[in-house]
Parts: sequence; C-alpha cells; structure tokens
Amino acid sequence: MKGKAKLSDLMHPKMMSGALDWLHIVGDDERIPLSSSYDDQRTPHVVPYKGNSVSSVNLINLINCFRFASTALCLSTLLLSISARAAANHVNSELPWHEAVVDSQNKLLAWYQPEQNLGYDRVLHLAWDFLEHKIPNDPKTGLKVYLVNAVFDAKTLQGVNWQGNPASTFGQFVDSLVAWYPYSGDDQALGMVRSMLDHQLAHGTSPADWNWPNVPFATNDKNNPDYGRNIRGMPSDFYGGIETDKVGELGIGYCLFYELTGEQKYLAAAIRCADALAGHIRAGDETHTPWPFRVNARDGTVINGEEYGGMIVAPVRLFSELIRLNQGQVEEYAQARKLAWDWILQFPMRNNHWSGYFEDVVKDMANVNQACPTMTAYYILSSPDPNALDPHWTGDVGHLIDWVRQKFGRGPYLGAWAIDEQGRPPDYAGCCSRAGLASDTSRWAAINAMYYEKTGDAQAREDAFRSLNYSTYFSDSQGKIACCGLDYADSYWFDDGYGDHIRHYLWAMGAMPELAPLSQNHLLRSSSVVRKVNYEKRAITYETFDPDASEVLRLNSTPMEVHAAGKNLPRLSVLERSGYTIRKLSAGGVAVQVQHRGAREVKVSW
Repeated sequence: MKGKAKLSDLMHPKMMSGALDWLHIVGDDERIPLSSSYDDQRTPHVVPYKGNSVSSVNLINLINCFRFASTALCLSTLLLSISARAAANHVNSELPWHEAVVDSQNKLLAWYQPEQNLGYDRVLHLAWDFLEHKIPNDPKTGLKVYLVNAVFDAKTLQGVNWQGNPASTFGQFVDSLVAWYPYSGDDQALGMVRSMLDHQLAHGTSPADWNWPNVPFATNDKNNPDYGRNIRGMPSDFYGGIETDKVGELGIGYCLFYELTGEQKYLAAAIRCADALAGHIRAGDETHTPWPFRVNARDGTVINGEEYGGMIVAPVRLFSELIRLNQGQVEEYAQARKLAWDWILQFPMRNNHWSGYFEDVVKDMANVNQACPTMTAYYILSSPDPNALDPHWTGDVGHLIDWVRQKFGRGPYLGAWAIDEQGRPPDYAGCCSRAGLASDTSRWAAINAMYYEKTGDAQAREDAFRSLNYSTYFSDSQGKIACCGLDYADSYWFDDGYGDHIRHYLWAMGAMPELAPLSQNHLLRSSSVVRKVNYEKRAITYETFDPDASEVLRLNSTPMEVHAAGKNLPRLSVLERSGYTIRKLSAGGVAVQVQHRGAREVKVSW
C-alpha cells in the first residue's frame, strides 16, 4: 500500500508543487489519430476527440500564480485547468498523459501507433531509457536514486519515500531484464540491474552468524544506502527485520542473474537464500504460512505476531530453479518446496486468503491482495508441465483470474479492466486508485495471455489485449511511469511503474506473438535464460544458458534456415523434437517456435 493522498491534500501549500507536477499538457503533436489492434482484430482507426486542453501559456500562468500569488487565488485556476484537461477525452480522469485511442467498436487500444503494434514496444523503450539515462544520483550518497529509495519525485527525480523496498524491487528487475534482453539486446540494462544486486549483497544482507544468515533485507530508511531498518511492526531505527517471502523473491533473482552472467557469486547468494528458507520452513495452516511473514533475522523471533503472510510462491520458484540446476541442498529444497506448494494448493487456492506482501502495510489479516495469486498463476503457467504442479490447474488458474478481477477490477474502461492492488472486504477498495495500477493491471493481462496460450480461452485473449493496452496509459511520453494515476501523491514507484510492470508486456508477447510489433524481428521468449543475442540484418543469433531449450520469435518473413550449434534444424509441423515450426500471422510476418537439444548457440536466418 502506498501512502495515499487525494486532490484535496494537494491544496496544502507544501503540496502545491507536487500538484503542478501532475499537470500534463497534450500538445497537438501528441494528438495522433492512431488506430487498430493486434493482428486478428484489424479495424478502421478512430480519431481521438480533440477537446480543450490546458495550453502552454495557461500552464505558465498557473505556475506563476502559485509562485507569486496566494494559494486560495490559484486554486480556482488549478480546478479550471483540471476541468479543461478532462475535456481532452482521456481513458479516465486518473490518466491524463494521453488521449484515449479506440478501435471501431470503441474499445481501447494502446496510445502509441497501435496499427503497427508499437504500443508495448514504445513503453518498454521509454522505461529502460529513462532508467538507464535519466535517473539521477542521490546528492548525499552519490548513488542512483533507485538504490536508496522506492519512489522518485516527478519534478526533481530524487527519492521521496519514507521507506525503500529493495529486495522485492530488485528481484522484479531481474525478471524484467531476463525478458527484455533477448527482445532488445540492451547491454546497458544488464549493468543497471547488476548494480542493484551488488549493492544489496554489500549493503543489504544479514550477517552470517544470525539466525537467518546471509539473506536480503526487505526495507531501508529514506535514502539510506545501508538496508535493514524501517520494517513495519518495529521502531523505524530497529535493525534486522526481514520479510521471508522477499528472501525467495530476490533469491530467484540472484539465480537467474547467475544464469545470465555465469558469475558464481550470484548462484552462491541464491543458495544461501534457499538454505535459510529450507532451514526455517514449517507446516502451515489457516493462520500460519509456511514461514512467518516478518521476522527478526538476528534471533528468528516473529515481529508483531505476523505469523501469516507473504508471496509464498516466491520461495517455491527459487527452490524449483535450484532443483532444476542440481545446485545446493537439493533434497532439502525438494522437501521444502513440496511443503510450501502443498500449503498453497490446500489453503489460499481454496479460501482466497492471499494476505500480506507489501512492505509498507501494517499487520492486517483481513487485507488481501492480487500480487500473490497472480504470481502463483504465473508459476503454474510458466511451468513446462502445469499438470504436474496442479492436476486442476485449468480451473484453479481460471479462478485466480476471475477472483482478482471480481475483487480488484476497476472499470471496465472502454472495454479494458484495470486492476487495483489490495483491500479489505466488503468492497476491497483499499489501495490505490480507481485507475488501478500499471503493474497489477499488466500482470493480470499477461496471466490472461499465458492462460489463453495454453487453453484457447477467447475471453482471456481479449482481456489480455485490452488491459495491456490500458497499462500503456500510465506512461508519459518521456518515460515517467506512474504507479496509480492522478489521484495519488508520489506516484512514481520503481516497482509498480518499472520492475513489476514492464516485464509483463514481454511475458504477454511471448505467449501471444501477434501482440509483438509488425515489421520488426524479435526474440520474444525462451524457456532458458538467454545469455547473448545479436540482431543482424538478415538473422538473429543467440545463446541460451541451457543446451535444451525452446524459443518463440516474431519475424517479418519466413526463415530460410535455423541452425543450432552449426547444424541445420528441420522445419516441422509439430514441435515434438529438435526443429522449428512456422505460423503465419494475419497482419503479416510469422511466429516461429524453435526447439534445440544439446546446443546453446542458435541462428535464425531469413
């Protein structure tokens, strides 16, 4: 839960500069009559309504008003400006950065060139460019702001939140990187995420002689480069609190980063996380998760009686990956994974008590969230054999999709569901806004896309497309991505706007290649971590961590040849062995699936 502030709060003189940061002027050059949808829904474009908007002259006048006149005098100007902005035909009042773009059925499309399927690609490039080139250093520590704070100010880009959440955010960024790098070949992103993990290892890890040794701290004080303080349920200066699910969430991040780079220190960090989790697991029940949620890592005592809570699937993901790699105490991990996974299937999968995850939320057993069930669905759907995890996975994942929409769905807006973060019954309206969140909406959309891929569920296909389109409207044209919309102070979170947002477009395109850009060539997904990729004029070459893997690509034209370790792979009608298949896409180009065994280097030529 983020500290919520409504427009009335912004009327306070100290908040007026923040209110001004929210005003976004839609210039004529941004009012582009875009149209159409993904490949199978090509429709005539609809020109967005060009109503009144706040002119640049009026904005200057408004700024000068707040600088030189009284707050009361300027308030009417602010309200008039907001009223004028509302006339610009936005998807809803919370997302003022772009006019809504719709298809012939008045259903929402992405704001940037949807006729070329470029909406998601645009947000991805804006986001990574902003992170790599525009985030400043903290003036006191000299470190990038994302290393010391969870939130940046819209104007100064400096850290503003009272508490950081490094472990979960950095784990999410590894997921985003592992998906983004094959798609883009962006080496700078690798360096940025490396800096996050290295800082956590050096400044955010519990001592080796503690009860929970060598595990990541979940929180830090505002702009403090040394993590481990400011955990909920204890005084802010208490040192040593952890959230046990974050041990798994960053642990799997360490493991995947090892697979990407081959550097053993990240594998060692992942193993230490798994060892601590395996050594503390217990049999859970209706009031106890397999690990307490918040713990004093020094002595193992439970903080504030928080026996229940957390994203239990995060440690399960870590155990599963280390077991697959045959690294660490595999037998102990297998036992711990079974205990934790069986608990998920027996309790929250049946009683919907998905409670506890967010670092800034006080103990509240009645408060439930959508992050835990959707990431559980992701674990199932990204498995090579969902049936082995859950014999009833089709119904269970379908239920998770429906439950999240029923409890946290906002809208629909022009056919698109927004998904909010968390709340208590009966209305589940706790946080954060009627616009929902960029991260939670896009994650729900990606789960729908993955569900459609495996089941053919047409409603999931439609929901994936529309909600992904909606998610793009949280981004402005410069790369600043709000978590929650206009009705929310300090809206620029590194997790909700970036790490836990941008990965979902790539998860969705991997499941539905027809969502990927037209007239471009991209490696969309691999069952393995892709360690190297090179985009050439007539080929894509790449190297996977695993010698046995499968990939999904979208290409402009049918490949002439596919090689693995220099050997030609055959074109197949069904991908039951090493080779590749081709599916023509209705808007042009092809979706290619490659399977290779005993070979890491692959070249796809056209």
